[in-house]
Amino acid sequence: MIKTYETLCFESTPDWSRVPIGRIDCFQWEQSGFSRPESSFQMCFVKNKGIFVKMRSDEKRLRITCRGRDGNVWEDSCLEFFFSPEKNAGYLNTEINPCGAFLTQVGKGREHRQFLKELTVVSPQVKGFKDENGWSVELFLPCLLFKEAFGVDFKADPGSYRGNFYKCGDKTEAPHYGSFSPMRKELTLGFHDPEYFSTIIVKEDVTEND
Repeated sequence: MIKTYETLCFESTPDWSRVPIGRIDCFQWEQSGFSRPESSFQMCFVKNKGIFVKMRSDEKRLRITCRGRDGNVWEDSCLEFFFSPEKNAGYLNTEINPCGAFLTQVGKGREHRQFLKELTVVSPQVKGFKDENGWSVELFLPCLLFKEAFGVDFKADPGSYRGNFYKCGDKTEAPHYGSFSPMRKELTLGFHDPEYFSTIIVKEDVTEND
């Protein structure tokens, strides 16, 4: 069943205390020795600015091999956010390891994806953090990035969108494939399966107008 995540669109700085927490608790394609690290996310819009995302995992035995951009970060301890700015426009996948190394690509499916850096000089802003209880990432995707990469007039307005949130680690000591909204049973497309993306409902923050 496709899940729905409801969040807010702010006029200025996000108020994270009011942004709902989503759980990455659907695990698929499991085999012996796999794990289920507890992971979560928050996501919101700031109108005419972009998308803000925070993700966290209690995974402690980390694998970190990628240090630069667009490496095989999904083989490391990895948190991921996939998002489509407009119907039929394709989607952006952003995949991040604990040191903040990231991969970003654009396309309509698993095959024939383009690196974001080939389409625009505008880059995501990414930070990775490690602590005794696990690790986390912070991500900002500016509106201009979507305009240049997708050719759409994305203004981070309230509305209905599609996307998903993931936790993986293909070559970690205890591999796992977790998602917010569940994926199909077959591994063929992996996370690159827009048909199974969650619905993301972004509502205007009415308190800022009070």
